[in-house]
Amino acid sequence: MEVHVRKKEKLGKHICELRQTSGSTLLKLPPNAKIHARLKRAFQKLIIVSEDHPYTEYYLRSKAAIALEKKRHSSCSHWWVIHPYSKLRFLWDKLMTIILLYFFFAVPYIKAFFCICGRQLYGQFNFIYPAYAVCTIDIFMSFITGYTSADGNVIFIDPNSIARHYTQGFFLIDLITSLPYTWFITGDLISPNSTGNFFALIAELVPLLKISRLPTLRRYIKQINLVRDYEFTSVTDITIWLSLLTILIFHWSACLSWAFPFIVLHATRTKIEYSDVYAVHSQLYKDNSLQIYIISLHMGISNLIGSNFIEFREISFSDKFIRCLLLLLGSGYTIYLIVVVLQLIESSAESKLKYQEIIRRVREYIDENDLPEDLGNKLISYYQYRFQESYFKENTIVAALPKHLKQEINIYSHHGLLETAKIFYNLPKSLVANIMAVVKPVIHLKNDVIFKSGSKGNCMYFIMSGTVAIITPMGKELGHLEDGDHFGETSLIIPEHRREVSAIASETCELLQLDRRHFNRLILPTSQLHKKLSKIVQDRLNEVNRMNKLTEEEIQQKKRKSSQFKRLLMRTGDVNLPANNE
Repeated sequence: MEVHVRKKEKLGKHICELRQTSGSTLLKLPPNAKIHARLKRAFQKLIIVSEDHPYTEYYLRSKAAIALEKKRHSSCSHWWVIHPYSKLRFLWDKLMTIILLYFFFAVPYIKAFFCICGRQLYGQFNFIYPAYAVCTIDIFMSFITGYTSADGNVIFIDPNSIARHYTQGFFLIDLITSLPYTWFITGDLISPNSTGNFFALIAELVPLLKISRLPTLRRYIKQINLVRDYEFTSVTDITIWLSLLTILIFHWSACLSWAFPFIVLHATRTKIEYSDVYAVHSQLYKDNSLQIYIISLHMGISNLIGSNFIEFREISFSDKFIRCLLLLLGSGYTIYLIVVVLQLIESSAESKLKYQEIIRRVREYIDENDLPEDLGNKLISYYQYRFQESYFKENTIVAALPKHLKQEINIYSHHGLLETAKIFYNLPKSLVANIMAVVKPVIHLKNDVIFKSGSKGNCMYFIMSGTVAIITPMGKELGHLEDGDHFGETSLIIPEHRREVSAIASETCELLQLDRRHFNRLILPTSQLHKKLSKIVQDRLNEVNRMNKLTEEEIQQKKRKSSQFKRLLMRTGDVNLPANNE
């Protein structure tokens, strides 16, 4: 024993303390490991599943499951495959979020306001090509990144399954939108001196198919919003996404409003100087880029919302067509926004709407049964206090919880009672938790009789909130009980004993009812709590008996005084007195 103690003191830590590990489940390298082995280990740490990934806790719910997934990945022959919930993949998804946003803004702008309409593209827009390069690398990354099944139960890291899954999905779109075809095609698009090159136009428009990756951008943004440090709610996440989507749609409508008439000119092989396009005959296409974009943005938003930005007689057929198209798209998007906003409002106010529905049904019940006004008001007051203008299915929610969570919720819900109720002081926490798990909440309105004297009792009560008056059978008020107090325990300690007093709610009271069967099961006769309650019962019975005795003496004394008063009046000759005047 002394050897163990000395060893613990020498180490300076608890003898059973666990060793700290990296958590990667990878084999530890020897001190003389070569540089390539160290690089391989560092790379494996980046590509195996990480607890920091937002989706890890949703799909791998325990540390044991995470450790098992790490072991499965690191020990398989395809160790170089990037896990979909790894640090490297999360960092790459963040980069691709930026790239896709830049792509969705920059590429339509460049194609619409420079390439398609024949305006000169300035050198500062050459940095669009690195975005093409990153998108090309993303194709390679997609071929070596695992994926999750639709139900989220299976994670595939086999290269053949990954390749099959990706080629059946976005591979073709990613391939044709990540290559700058204009490098390989000669010839100008529409210009004042030409009718354009059809293949060059197609090459310019193909990268716009990248917009089909919009759901991927949504997934990336939702993934970032799930990061614990941000603590975004679902409402905040949807608001961020809708705001971003609305900005993108406004931007695309501006690009489409400007570019579509020039696409029509190219399709009809009409020279630009002979066109009736609004941007041409108004000489707008000769203005600077910023002014053109602002006017086009005004045109696009006006088309979306159906507002007139220009006299209808001044625009060409292509302008009219794109105006109608955008109007339809704008109407559809407006309906979509309204539906989403209404769903958010309904979800946030769902409990209040359900409460209003219940109150409506209660009023209908009162009217159908022709209840008296006082009783109807009492019924409505009960529901108002019970639900506090917010209704939810408490039993359904609690029923789905495991036992330990139910106990924690019960203790937290009743912490006010536990802090004020002296009867629970110094009791084992397990006993208190078991009692709180079986008590039944009961609400009594003002002047409700909780129980009458002389009745049989099979339960006791704890006062969560409110005031209860205790009345003797002779009508004498013993006192008031308030938050944290308890009453009715006599019937549980002495089973055949009838109630000695009446309990009346002086105001709306929220009580917890403990039934006899739970009391007998949880509180043994030899327990500390049973002894406390027995002493309290004895003290209260003595107090009731004392008050009853005093009351009887007061009655007898009042009768004696009344008799003396009548004899005195008889002597004075007053014959108009009632026969019995007490």
